Amino acid sequence: MMRFILLLALLLAGAMPAFGAPQLVAENLSYDFGEIFRGEKVAYSFRFRNAGDEILQISNVRSSCGCTAAMLSSSRIAPGDMGELQATFDSSQFNGAVTKTISLDSNDPQKPELSFSLYGQIKTELALMPERVSWGKVAAETPQTAVITLINQGQTDVTLQEPRSTTPDLTLKLDSFQLPAGGQVQFTLTGTLPAGKSRIGGYVIIPTDHPRAAELRLPVSARLAK
Repeated sequence: MMRFILLLALLLAGAMPAFGAPQLVAENLSYDFGEIFRGEKVAYSFRFRNAGDEILQISNVRSSCGCTAAMLSSSRIAPGDMGELQATFDSSQFNGAVTKTISLDSNDPQKPELSFSLYGQIKTELALMPERVSWGKVAAETPQTAVITLINQGQTDVTLQEPRSTTPDLTLKLDSFQLPAGGQVQFTLTGTLPAGKSRIGGYVIIPTDHPRAAELRLPVSARLAK
């Protein structure tokens, strides 16, 4: 009797229809773009395949920030077909190590959410050393100075223009307006806290003819010693 029940169960199982499902299989989940200069863009296509036997439906695509755009080749991928996710990262607002992700939502029952990542190093082509000046607590009407070095780490000669500041409390003097590739220039920054004011806060702005760095901004601060 038991053998009969087992045999019947096997026959019924074989007669039941098999339910198909899509399966999203990515060629790779990450891309190392290496080292680029700030302001450059990185474009890369992530490829994936529907290894299942039902249509793969992509319902949502989202990126970790607005700096990374994502474009899908198609939201419906037939069984056996390939799809592409075109990712474009704009490095204009970043410096140093960075990782950005793009996530897909699909009807793959095993992986309803899948994330791809772009990562690498962002290098500043025109670097200010130091990147900011803070004089801390200062006496009123006592000039404060700082020597700033501007380094051209790129491969293009740069011409600087007359610097300006967002407050009359700050002035600066450039040694040279020509910044060759691989070279550097220095300028002297002077700030004076006027009587009656409690702080200095502003930017020194250096315009350039560089296509990816139209201007450099140096934040400067100080406060009245009491």
